[in-house]
Amino acid sequence: MNKHKFLLILMLSFGLVLTACSSKEPTDENPPVEVKPNQEELDRLERERLIEERRVLEEARKADLGEFYVPLPPLDDPVEPYTVKAKALYMTSNVAGFNFNEEDVKYYADYILALSGQSGQPVDESRLGDVNKLEKILGIIDATEINAVVIDVKNDLGLVAWKSDIEIVNTVGSNWNTPMKNFSVLMDYLKSKEVYTIARIVAFKDPYFAEKRPEHAIQLTAGGVYKDKAGFSWVNPFDSYVWDYVIAISQEAALRGFDEIQYDYIRFPDNAKHYNEITTFPGREGRDKDEAIEQFLIYAQEKLKPYHVHVSADVFGVITWTWDDKPEDIGQTWRKIANNTEYISPMVYPSHYGRGFYGFDVPDQHPYEVIQYASREAIERNAAQKNPAIIRHWYQGFTATWVKGYIPYEEDAIQKQIIAGMELGLDEYIIWNSGNTYYPLSFFYHDKVNQNLRQPGFDILGRSAEAALTRYLDAQRFKRNNHLYLLTPIDLREEDYDAFVLAYQAKGLSLINYSIVSVEAQADGSSIATVKVNYQTETQEAKMEDAKFTILLEKDVYKIVQAELSFTDKAN
Repeated sequence: MNKHKFLLILMLSFGLVLTACSSKEPTDENPPVEVKPNQEELDRLERERLIEERRVLEEARKADLGEFYVPLPPLDDPVEPYTVKAKALYMTSNVAGFNFNEEDVKYYADYILALSGQSGQPVDESRLGDVNKLEKILGIIDATEINAVVIDVKNDLGLVAWKSDIEIVNTVGSNWNTPMKNFSVLMDYLKSKEVYTIARIVAFKDPYFAEKRPEHAIQLTAGGVYKDKAGFSWVNPFDSYVWDYVIAISQEAALRGFDEIQYDYIRFPDNAKHYNEITTFPGREGRDKDEAIEQFLIYAQEKLKPYHVHVSADVFGVITWTWDDKPEDIGQTWRKIANNTEYISPMVYPSHYGRGFYGFDVPDQHPYEVIQYASREAIERNAAQKNPAIIRHWYQGFTATWVKGYIPYEEDAIQKQIIAGMELGLDEYIIWNSGNTYYPLSFFYHDKVNQNLRQPGFDILGRSAEAALTRYLDAQRFKRNNHLYLLTPIDLREEDYDAFVLAYQAKGLSLINYSIVSVEAQADGSSIATVKVNYQTETQEAKMEDAKFTILLEKDVYKIVQAELSFTDKAN
């Protein structure tokens, strides 16, 4: 046997021995070896499972949603939505569609810092004429506290800003103009700068969709589609088909990178006294207008939840003052909107208030004071709710030349509005200028803010404990149920206003007269008031010399705890 054959036989023999050893039955001395997949393999299998689940889900959603179908966000989309304390400028989709040069953006930012004295450099105006409106807005963002933009995605005419993937949008052709053809370039830039992006979506003022789908518009009782005094038709806010159309556009905006969906014209047309008698709203089913808006917002919140965006609503400034959608009858009641959004944005433009409002002949001339009054009203309404939306005002960034006695709204007037809100703790805002022209020095105001506006012993509304009690007792005496609701601690009353009124009326209690004897501050920050009162029901009365009312701060607003009353039968 030669050397090579010997080695081959030896190797084969050794292999047979190993095979025999490995084929032994498992014993205590020779337990089985468990082979586990590594973590990478487990992750791959889990990913494949999730992808298959998503595929099945999307097929079901396509069948269910039909022409309103919008895919869900990618599986790796962040779960928590991005947020900031937004200080924002409004931008039309036309301006958002401009090309921009980052060198021009930097030049304008440097120009602002020089103009404001922040940089100590001389002001260079040589290139101003070459900087477009978009570059100026981006320059303001670089140089000031502005950290957010509101961009039209669906505008007042009902036009969608970009080429859409939504079937219904393409069917009706509401994106025929598409000014934001290269929206991703701007969105990527804004994300790189950590700018908070808000998609403005006009909800129910939609003349384009009303024309293309007239059966979903507000109808004239005599036949045809209602048009407002400006000649625009509106879609029907009671119509669920309209809801799905608006929400599909909102979902697409979320998919394309917006952090927040902001609904504007989230209401019915104004001038309701004129059209209520001549119009009809299919699908109304006995509901009030503000119920339609409330229910749409609840529906929108639910449908947008998987898209990880915030939801906000714009409202008329006057609804900080009105109650229960009266007398406007446009569907906007503060609490019903604030309780179903994350941000509520009253348009508190001084030019929009009529003669005599807040005691001014020309409210437009008093930007600081108007914002203070409106803000206190908004804060009081929010303080009556458990978890309301954050107040983020729209401020006037335009000169209202149509107002008799108007003033220019440039740096000074814009600053006064911002300061008025800041002094009351409202540290978010948006500036509206339909021409997208802004005054960059408006945002260098911080040394003008009065840090001592609120005096000891007063609440955020500027009321003393005694003033709050007087308002409460007057509300009881004169049957002002909305004041009672606002002044009663949240946990001591029904949360729903209508239920609160019914419960209070069921008591049959009337305050005939009162006299405040004393108000004494307590160590815990509350106050105890001694009041001489005369309450009556149909059969009983409570005449007390020393009824004790507690006055406490809740959400920075004074609230009143009703005194315990001792009743006796009325004398015959």
